[in-house]
Amino acid sequence: MKLLPVVVIIFTTLSASAQIKLPALKPSSSVKPDVEKVAKDYYQNFSDIKGDTIMQTTATIEFQSKVIPAGALESTITKYAEPNSYSWQATMIQTEDFKEAASKYKQYYRQLNGATLSFYDKTSYKLTGNYDIPDEDRSFASSILELDAKNRALQLFKVEIALNYSFPQWTVKIMIYEKIADENMRPSAFYLK
Repeated sequence: MKLLPVVVIIFTTLSASAQIKLPALKPSSSVKPDVEKVAKDYYQNFSDIKGDTIMQTTATIEFQSKVIPAGALESTITKYAEPNSYSWQATMIQTEDFKEAASKYKQYYRQLNGATLSFYDKTSYKLTGNYDIPDEDRSFASSILELDAKNRALQLFKVEIALNYSFPQWTVKIMIYEKIADENMRPSAFYLK
């Protein structure tokens, strides 16, 4: 009978110590690590993160992206025929609530503006850009971030956080692409057909 109180005390002690919560490692809610993964693969035309083909037209091929930021609804890569280039995009939220969409738009801007991205060749650059303040009376807002790169090839690299309204909902996207200046684009035979 003396054994029973000892077992109860040991069980109670173990049970109480099991209730102590250790700080759990929460997955990062920042999109920065995923944007950096995409940036590292950008100049290889996203070859390491390109998934299955979703759709193909004469002008584009759309692929599933293997990098899908936490909470994103979808993530795709698009290959354009003219100019021969690629873009990556993640649809982060779709909602009828403007305030919720605007809050997420601002959150992603804050996470990425001032962030340092490392590329495949181990070089690091800081992303910066102006915040386009969203307004419910306007159907879009777009904040474009650029690298502080002296490397001429990286001057075309852009990260865009966009808020768009298409009835009945607001959509927030993060996009990575190469922006060729409009004056440097020439009509090609592709577009003249």
